[in-house]
Amino acid sequence: MKNLLPKRSENTHKGSYGRVVIIAGSRGMTGAPYLASKSALRAGTGLVYCLIPEILEYIMSIKLTEVIIKPIFDRSTGHFVKESIDSILDEIENVDAIALGPGMGVGGERVELVSKIIEKSNVPMVIDADGINCISKYPEMLNHKKSPVILTPHSGEIARLLKKDIKEVESNRKYYSQYISEKYDVFVVLKGHNTIVTSSQGELYINNTGNPGMATAGSGDVLTGIIASLLGQNLSPFDAAKLGVYLHGLSGDIAKDQRGEYGIIATDILEAIPYAILKMKS
Repeated sequence: MKNLLPKRSENTHKGSYGRVVIIAGSRGMTGAPYLASKSALRAGTGLVYCLIPEILEYIMSIKLTEVIIKPIFDRSTGHFVKESIDSILDEIENVDAIALGPGMGVGGERVELVSKIIEKSNVPMVIDADGINCISKYPEMLNHKKSPVILTPHSGEIARLLKKDIKEVESNRKYYSQYISEKYDVFVVLKGHNTIVTSSQGELYINNTGNPGMATAGSGDVLTGIIASLLGQNLSPFDAAKLGVYLHGLSGDIAKDQRGEYGIIATDILEAIPYAILKMKS
């Protein structure tokens, strides 16, 4: 994993380390875009843009000091709507990576939004949480993608995607992760104890970092931000997924050493990312 860390040169600027867009959030779910955006910065991204429903602009501008906030028309609903689509497609034209889904909610208009982004964008993307739940309404949308896609589901989201019982998925995690990778030609990060990363080429990686303290709200949003950051720093999708999972778990292990397993929250994992990178480089 150490050899996958993006290299840094002296004569560089913020644009040298990726432009990442986080498309996330809805009324009552401002934590998800915050955690994903801040994690992308902590993992080394030079510029992070956070696209959120416009009703959330004020609170997100306070929460995210170093992130460029892009409010998107939402008809005052607090979530993305059909009229959001064209604005979002314009915003993602000239970026290096996309993270889609955290805290976005699920509904007909958001399903259409996810489908259009997958169909129209040429930018590699990480799809998590409600993005995956939107895909589960119409999985065939993955067949129309123009760019590499990394899905980061937990077992419940896999079960919804495949219309399977969650116990069946839990008992055959490697099989179902590989199955989705091959069926839809995507990279899959199946979260959980010993997170599994698979590709459509039959590659399978099992992570060995992390601990039970990371089973806390927002932990997956941190992972999404890390993987998107690495994608934006020109890692291949499979390498970004592998390193992102490893780095996320190592950050959680550092947080555990500082606070113990019971008291870890997602922000602790986020703030440990730079120290995890330092540990890997030492």
